[in-house]
Amino acid sequence: MKNTENKVNLIIETINKNETDRKITLVLSESKAEKCTSSKVEEIRQLFNNNPKVKDTFKFAINRILKDVFPNNYYEKGKYGDGESYGVYDLEQEGRSVINKLNTNYSCFCVLLRDVNKVLKSQKQQPISFQNSDVFEQINQVKKFVNIIDEYKDRIFTPESSTFQSLMMVLGQTHAWGQKREDSTVTILKKQFGQNNVNAIGKLGSKEDMVGGIDCEIIIDGKLKTAQIKPFGYIKTKDGFTTIFESANVKPYKTNWMIFAKNNKEILIFDNKHCKIVEGNFVFPEDDLIYTLS
Repeated sequence: MKNTENKVNLIIETINKNETDRKITLVLSESKAEKCTSSKVEEIRQLFNNNPKVKDTFKFAINRILKDVFPNNYYEKGKYGDGESYGVYDLEQEGRSVINKLNTNYSCFCVLLRDVNKVLKSQKQQPISFQNSDVFEQINQVKKFVNIIDEYKDRIFTPESSTFQSLMMVLGQTHAWGQKREDSTVTILKKQFGQNNVNAIGKLGSKEDMVGGIDCEIIIDGKLKTAQIKPFGYIKTKDGFTTIFESANVKPYKTNWMIFAKNNKEILIFDNKHCKIVEGNFVFPEDDLIYTLS
């Protein structure tokens, strides 16, 4: 009897999960989602890059919140499949969901901040602000921010929520743009180093990408080189050092190379041995630029 009840409960859970997945897909296809302006997103990019503790506090809080609000879609490391990382699966699509990228996405932080501040203003409370404050006040502000997200999480992370619709739209777009950038970069790398000497490291949230930051592997003279692929806006070289501006998720990586791509055609490859982060930007010795491709 107990086994029968367990089977029935499992069937009900599966039906409910499938209904939720279909609902999310339907609502997102019909939504009127709204992004932040590029200037607002740039403010958050600078905040994350200049004060990593803000990014880390947001990241850890979002990881916990996603586990709470999507219990039927959340899997611990290796539970969804061999080698799969922890996170949300089978939400808007089969496999790993783009919502796992929420925890470090500038644009999504901006969307959440905008909508949380709308609520605070409607309640005549002081809005959250990171401008004109020191690093310690910024940390206090982000703690307040994630506590409010946690308080309203069951209202935010539902298919009917305009905030959720905006988040999923932004995440879908940024993932598609990032994938296009990586695909275009790999194509250029294969032309330079040989079709069989460049291997793209696969899918959304793969083990190599999550842990080592590896987007692709290149074989040069029989030696394997790992690489992280990033966007960039422009560079400046001064006093023997080159600074990369308008990149994304600026942090230390353990790869052999750092590859920067612009407009899916201009490629800069730096040796990663001496990379530093200065004022939220990647900085390399000028001589560590080893390839310029297009």
